[in-house]
Amino acid sequence: MRKLLLPLVVLATLLGSPAAAQPCPAGRISTADGCRTPAEVTRHLNRVLADQRRDAKLMSLIARVDVGGRTVVRRGFGRSQVGVPATPAMRFRIGSMTIPVLTTVVYKLRDEGRLRLNDPISRWLDVPRARLVTVRQLMNNTSGYRDWIQGNQDFVDALYRNPFRKWTQAQLQRIALGRGFACEPGTCFSYAHTNYLLLGRIVRAVAPEKSLKAHLREVLGDIDLRFSRLAPIPGPALSAYTPERGFFEESTGWSPSWGLGNGMLATATIDDVAGIARQVLSGRTLPAASRRDLVRRYPPVTGRIHFAQGLVAGNGWRRQNPYFNGYMGNVAWFPQRRIAVALMGTRGRKTTEDGNVTNAALGLIADYLTPNNDPLRPVER
Repeated sequence: MRKLLLPLVVLATLLGSPAAAQPCPAGRISTADGCRTPAEVTRHLNRVLADQRRDAKLMSLIARVDVGGRTVVRRGFGRSQVGVPATPAMRFRIGSMTIPVLTTVVYKLRDEGRLRLNDPISRWLDVPRARLVTVRQLMNNTSGYRDWIQGNQDFVDALYRNPFRKWTQAQLQRIALGRGFACEPGTCFSYAHTNYLLLGRIVRAVAPEKSLKAHLREVLGDIDLRFSRLAPIPGPALSAYTPERGFFEESTGWSPSWGLGNGMLATATIDDVAGIARQVLSGRTLPAASRRDLVRRYPPVTGRIHFAQGLVAGNGWRRQNPYFNGYMGNVAWFPQRRIAVALMGTRGRKTTEDGNVTNAALGLIADYLTPNNDPLRPVER
């Protein structure tokens, strides 16, 4: 697999011990520089993000940061295309940011008594090892199923030969399940989009009275995600670029259909992504038991940092960071202080970073707002 084609989720995560926020008077925000006014925080973060975009030579960086319900950053840096500034109104592909939305749907069905997380998936699906794999193992990537793209050079080559090809869910499932298994169910962590394709099928089977899109929208409330496996992005669209095929080109119109299966491919604005942090990563629509379980670590994962039920959890942070068709983002939630971070970046011809170009930006924001927390240590497997 070429170096720059990464999966929807780039598994960088969070380590350290949660920092106790410095008590600040009303109207002030705790930072690494002490208690600051919202205007001072805005100026500092805008400067940090502008410098990060310039130093990394990104084409664009769009950001929104909320602290305690107050928006302190909502701005685009750089440009979408020549002569077209990047703005917060622009839509982009969000890739794996929909995964915790899907797992929240599963919790809602569990809380309604319609399934159990320890149920074998053979109740609904006729796939290999279905009697041994549970719903929860799909949610936290311990099922042992392999991905259709990671480690599969044949698929990567086919994708690059025709990046506009429309892949069907059946094709993706057949390719993934035909690759054997990473391990016995429940004995290893192995990230695979396959888990969420199958989980979506289970939701449809458990609650067929609604489409999967309708289930997802019910969790999202008024967050305006637009779901489609087709290439067009509702305007105004943020343009994406990539060198993945050996030369620098625009990838905005590449087919998103290879991603998560039918029904889970979405576009959004930066405001919608911030809404995912507040509404979904927070677990606020779930009962207390499900909210705790959302971030709980289950064997065989060890250590303090882990991939939980559809999101990366640790050090008080919850996070997803997709890398998809040239779009690279982060959505993160720090519940201790109700901090929501939403980022989307695109690569320029001379971008100095490999991988997800917004990871460093998230790290800089965390350094300032939660200085004892490091959001960029690798996930434990």
